[in-house]
Formats: sequence, C-alpha cells, structure tokens
Amino acid sequence: MRIPTEKTSLAQTEYKFACWAWACAFVLILLMGSGAEAKAQANSRQLQHLLEVELQPQNQRIRVQDTVTFRTHAGEESIAFFLAPRAESVSVQSNGAPIRHVFQEGELRISLDPLPEEQIHSLKISFEAAFADPIPNAPANFDNPGFGVTGTVTTQGTFLLAGCGWYPQIPGENARFHVKVTAPKGIRAVTAGNLVGHDDVGGNTLSRWEVLQPIEGLALSAGPYVIRSRTVGKTTISTYFFPESDDLSDTYLNAASRHIEFYEKLHGPYPFPKFAVVENFFPTGYGFPSYTLLGSTVLRLPFIPETSLKHEVAHSWWGNGVFVDYDSGNWCEGLTTYVSDYLSKEMSSPAEGKEYRKQILQDYATLVSSGEDLPLNRFMSRESPASRAVGYGKAAFVFHMVRQKIGDEPFWNSLRRIFKERLFLKTSWRDFRDVFTQEGNWDAREARQFFDQWLARKGAPLLQLENVQVEKGNPHWNVRGFLAQKPPLYRLYVPVQLHTEGTNQEKLLPVEAPASPFLFQTAQEPRSVTVDPDLQVFRLLYPEEIPATVNSLKGSRRLTAVMSDDTPDGLKGTFQDLLAGLNQAEAPLLHEKDVDLPKAHAQDLLFLGYPRSETLRALLARHPAGLVLEPSSFSLQESFSSREADSLFLVYKDAEREGRLTALFYSPSRTETESLKKAALKITHYGKYSYLSFSNGMNQQKGTWSASRSPLRFELKESQ
Repeated sequence: MRIPTEKTSLAQTEYKFACWAWACAFVLILLMGSGAEAKAQANSRQLQHLLEVELQPQNQRIRVQDTVTFRTHAGEESIAFFLAPRAESVSVQSNGAPIRHVFQEGELRISLDPLPEEQIHSLKISFEAAFADPIPNAPANFDNPGFGVTGTVTTQGTFLLAGCGWYPQIPGENARFHVKVTAPKGIRAVTAGNLVGHDDVGGNTLSRWEVLQPIEGLALSAGPYVIRSRTVGKTTISTYFFPESDDLSDTYLNAASRHIEFYEKLHGPYPFPKFAVVENFFPTGYGFPSYTLLGSTVLRLPFIPETSLKHEVAHSWWGNGVFVDYDSGNWCEGLTTYVSDYLSKEMSSPAEGKEYRKQILQDYATLVSSGEDLPLNRFMSRESPASRAVGYGKAAFVFHMVRQKIGDEPFWNSLRRIFKERLFLKTSWRDFRDVFTQEGNWDAREARQFFDQWLARKGAPLLQLENVQVEKGNPHWNVRGFLAQKPPLYRLYVPVQLHTEGTNQEKLLPVEAPASPFLFQTAQEPRSVTVDPDLQVFRLLYPEEIPATVNSLKGSRRLTAVMSDDTPDGLKGTFQDLLAGLNQAEAPLLHEKDVDLPKAHAQDLLFLGYPRSETLRALLARHPAGLVLEPSSFSLQESFSSREADSLFLVYKDAEREGRLTALFYSPSRTETESLKKAALKITHYGKYSYLSFSNGMNQQKGTWSASRSPLRFELKESQ
C-alpha cells in the first residue's frame, strides 16, 4: 500500500513499535501454545494478520499490504487464500524476496518449500482492488440483510464484509488481527476488537485496531463518524454515527449498556473489549464481533434500541462469542431470537410470550411451503421469508421446548456452561444436546430422539382430536378421546386441558403412536377439551387457526395481481415494488381486461386500485363483516376510516373461493403517486397484520382479523 510521504509522526512511530511487539507476541503464541486453546487449535493454522489498508473513496478502491503469519503442516507444498477476484497487482514476498504464486478466480495459491514437520511461515501479500457493489436506494424487502452488497468503497462510506476478499482469507480458519486503516482526513474506520487509536496525520486519518481473540472473519466499515463512548464495567460502549444522527447517541449508549448488563447476568461476562453501534449508509442490520452495523433509516426507527439492538447484542454471546459449526446447521439465529426477541415478550407478560409463539407458528404455516422448507441441520442463513421462519422461528421454538422439558434452572445453567466452555470454539447442535442432557438429567436416548426429529426432518407434526366422548358417571364425569398425528410420527409431550364449570385440569400427554388415548375424571360438568392451549409445542396450524395477513401473501404460490383500468402510468412501478416486497416479484401483473375470471377464482388475488369492473368488484364484496369498501372511501367499525388515512391495504380469506386470499391496495382520495409509493415500500414490514392504513406513507392504523375456532378445541356441551 502507499505509505504517507509526510514526516513520521509520534503516532506512526508508536504504531510501528506496537506492530513489532504484536508480531513478536504472535510468534510466541504460535510456538508455545497452551491449555485449552492450544488443544482446540491443534489442527488450526493459527493465522495472524498485520493489515495495512488504504481507502481511496474517490476511486472506490483499496490498497492492502498484509503480513500474514501461519502454521503449515508437514510436507505441505502450497497454501491457498481467498482474495477478491477483482484484485490487481498481486504480489507475495517471503523474507523480502518474491515467492511463486498463482492468482486465478479469487484463489491465491502460494508455493511453499515442503518440510518434514510443522513450520511457522510469514508472508507479505500486497494488492489493490476496486469495491463498487451497487447500493440499494429504496429496497423492496429486507429478506437478504445485505441486499447482495458484499463490498463497496464510496464517498458516503465504506462497507467490506469478511467474505468479499478485502484481505487474504482462508475460509473456515479463525484469525487474530492488527489493522491500520489510512483514509482521507475525517474518515474513521471501525472493525472488531479493541481500538488502539484514531489519529489525524497530515491529510489523512489513521485508525488502528487489534483483535486478540480469534474470530472467523473480519468486516470493516468507515465513514465521517462522530464517536461517543462510555465505560460500563470493563467494557467500552461507543457509537459511531454520522453527524446528522449524533442526537441518537445517548439513546443507543443507554440501551446497549442495559442489554450487556442483562446478558452478563443471564449468560456470563461480555467476551469482547468493546461494543460499538455503527451507522451504515444503506439499510443493514448486522451483528459482528464486538459491534453492530445498522443503517441510517433503521437507527431512527423508535423501536430499534429495545428490539433489533438487543438481538445484535445477544449475538456477542451466540454466534460471535460461541462460534457456529455450520456442518450441523446454524443454531445461533434461533437461540439469539429466543433470548432476545422472544424472552423480552415473555418477561413483559405471559400473554405476550404466548402471542410470540403463536406468531412463530403462523409464520411457519403461511411462509414455508413444501418447496422451501428445510431441516434445521441444513439452515445456514436467512435468504427469504421462508428460511427466516425456519432458521429463526422454528429453531427458537426448539429451544423453548427444551426449556419446557428440562426446566428453567437447568436450561439457563446449560447456556451459561456452554458459553463458558465453548467461547471462541466451533459449536454444534450436538454440543448443546449433550449439555442439556447432563444439566437437565435428561435420558440420553430420549434427548437424541428429540433432537433428531427436530433437526433432521423438515415439516412439523399435525395433531388431531378424535373420538372425544363424555360419560356421566357416579360421582364423576369421564371425558375420554384420542390425540392423533399424521405420519411421519413425532415423539411429543402435549398439554391437554379439560375446561369445567369450575376449575380446569391439564395433563401432559405422551404422544408417540398414530393415536394416543387420554382420560379425564371430574366431579364438575365438563365444558371443552383443548390441546396445547398455551402453544408450547411446535406444530402445523390448521387453516382455521390462521388469519389472513401480509405474510399470507408472501407465502402464496398462486398470486395474481390486478391493476385497475384507470391506474395512472406512474403507478405501475410502485405496484411492482409492492410485489417485490411481498416476495412476489414473479407474480403476473394484469390489467382488469386481461383477467381470466374462471381461472382467477382459483387464484389468490391482489387488487391494485379499486376495480372498475362490476364482476371483479363482486369479489371484493365478500369481505369481513364490519368492513365498508367503496371506490371513494373505506371504514372498519370504530377502528379506522379514510378520514384519517389516504390509502388502505388489506387481505382476507374468501369463503366462497375455498379460502383463497383476496387483497386490496388502493387510495380512495386519488393520493399522489409519491405517497402511495412510500406506503407500498412499508407494507412488507407489517407481516403479521391483516389490514393497514397510511397517510403520506406513515402507518395510521393496523390490525389482524380474528381466527376461527381451532379444530384442537372440542366443545363438549355441543356434543352432549
């Protein structure tokens, strides 16, 4: 990389000395090794990087010099690094002399002199590269958290993911780093680890970081940040915000402090020297070792400090602290969701906890089709609404069922033990299973069966009440029946509750066969039987249990969109954005005159604008009771009306079309195109709601239809 030409400053002298001392320490670590870490890394290359990076935002380029130290195996003739395929001017030196290498399609293969025993090597790898992935201006959805952006260097900011090849990387290997980033004056870089310093030298700003704990990959961000910091215990908490967002710093510093203190009590000591909330110049929500990267628009959402931020802080323990062994699937998103998003609701009230569990089941049923489902041991990362419903929601529910099985104290003790014993080590579902088995005194064979059925299979059990009967005896009532399940069979423990005129009785019913019998005896007249009334078991919901929601449209496999005949030309792009946000970019977008009515009756329909055709309006006439829809107005009892809003989105089931979905997005007041566009881009974020109204793109009202009665509730009074 280019070395600044001004006179060497005290900061530069200190940096060079620090690098020399740090490199010596690395070699000692490599040579000596000790304790658990040495044992765990016996087959590791134990990579160490001394990275010097120059950012050139005006040219969207970087220049890099990396002195990488690593262990080679006996007889090894070459070593391969991943480097950005766009890298140029690649050179490799050993002890100041060029060394043979081949760089092709992202692989930098370097020749080594094979030796009969393990050796420590140090190479100096230099290159430059352009990073200019296009940035989304107004993304339609957030299913891919990075929108396909892996690396970009701009005058707005820098964003470089570990996997984009901005430094030489051996995939799957952990490494330590010392990093110096040179950027135009005022541009400060932030990454994992501990801050050594930010210094202005001539026309540049130098940012120096050291990562002493081994991590799986290093990301880098940079921008014209205002830095605010405070110390909580031994941890420095900072915000790196753009000047226009500096007013949010106190809010995020306070929230991050609370979350770290919460998880230290729950799991154990925070494992990094700092936690930073870093602003990105396009929408993201990443959690990296010791910092989170949130887009500017995300930061300003009022609920983020207590929701998304808490989720990213929890990743400091799970995923960034305890590593994921991806060979057996990614458990960390489910566990992080459970200890952040879910646990926050449960701590607020039992009702909110139940509602969150219900939402997980609804999302799975509506978003995951047979074509998009996958076993948990094959989930790697979120790529779509369906993969999120599996890897975040279903996985979180699995941890919940473990907690119900072994109890609260053994469950939380297990997590504390795993964190203590597996910190910075690759950890599998099996590692969790073994600790849960030991701490919870769980029969090992039963635990294996539990995890095998939930991790190795896709799908969920479908339960059914059968042959429920009531017998009036003396002096008891007898209520008996069967809880059936369809193949493939699961081994479950399902709560079954009998409601009487007085108190209720509940049994934890072992369910393993196609049909499992149950019997209640009660001195009080029985009213009903309900299976899993508090939703403690992951199962497939019946259609009657699922209200139509925005997520229902995302999960549709037979959606047709119909534009009103009087739709202005400028709105077609808005409607295409809406379909993309609903994960329906490939759905046909028709004008009214092109609709094949017999075929449409078997489709889910999304009307874009109020239809002019009386035949199509007749389909909208079968909407839920209490809703009034007219071309120039709408209202829903006391909930909302067009007096408070300029646009409406709703979705419901049409009983006369066998429960197919009907949806409508329109403006009775002929809202300006820009206002409708703002609303269209936001609808995807309201997945659990059935109806939404907006004013100038701001949500005014929202709600969800009531579900029909569950088939897993049997009314005994009606059967007597």
